Amino acid sequence: MDNSKRPLGVIGMVFGDYAMLQRWFDYYAAQVGAENLYLFSHGNDPQHHAIAKGAHVIGVPRDRDVIKFDARRWRMMSHFASGYLNYYNWMLVTDIDEIFAVDPEVSPSLVEYLESKFSDISTAPTSISPLGLNIVHVPEEEPLPIVSDQTILSRRRYFYPSRVYSKPTLVRAPVIFGPGGHRNNLGPRTLSDDLYLIHLKFCDFTDIVARTQNKNGFMDDMVIGGAVDVDKVRREKTLASYQELRNQFILAEENIKLPEFREKMKKQRPKYMNSYIWGNAKSNKLYQIPSRFSGLV
Repeated sequence: MDNSKRPLGVIGMVFGDYAMLQRWFDYYAAQVGAENLYLFSHGNDPQHHAIAKGAHVIGVPRDRDVIKFDARRWRMMSHFASGYLNYYNWMLVTDIDEIFAVDPEVSPSLVEYLESKFSDISTAPTSISPLGLNIVHVPEEEPLPIVSDQTILSRRRYFYPSRVYSKPTLVRAPVIFGPGGHRNNLGPRTLSDDLYLIHLKFCDFTDIVARTQNKNGFMDDMVIGGAVDVDKVRREKTLASYQELRNQFILAEENIKLPEFREKMKKQRPKYMNSYIWGNAKSNKLYQIPSRFSGLV
């Protein structure tokens, strides 16, 4: 790596979501140090400042008339990440329910992994994608609730592999991300054998219900503010999506390598200028994440 720069900076953005922010902050602060975290607080919430002590918490206005909110925020984070590459070898951009992790069997931390894997950063890919693991709560198999003094992965192990959440958001070159960070403009993608994006959106049924209600309240505010037409508003579908997942998927064994799934993903194709999307890899199984991951988050 370039020794004149720090190894890795991490960017996130949050509205409310205090419990998940605490998990995000604790994990990434342990990985890179709180001083290398940049958190955009939607609404400049004082509680975000209190949770993310030592991180750089930056207020972003929360107006009811925001149009194309997701595209705006990812464009903002693209520019921020690109600029901070003057001071960091790598920048990672995440949503607050996303844990970007290296297999503990391979390396104890992201920084140590990147330093050993890409000691000569000039030969590294301009962006790296993890394999996306969508954690899904299976209450009949995992009845214990999520509690603050226990890691989520000690109580939730079922996941389905997701090409959509194999997001190219670890970058070493100036970048423009598409909405959600699901694509970038850095050309063909590189899928890591050792990195995983652990997506926690569906990790707890009780939280899914509460989150759906909260986000629909935000959309109601946008309708009231005149930002969107009531007939065109996109309602939050987290609960419906969860129920659909549970109906589609069958329970399966512990497995995280998934070579056939990965090979289908790698048959990527261009979609927009300098942007690629993964091949059409699908699975109808909920696999189990190995227990060695249980202490991460």
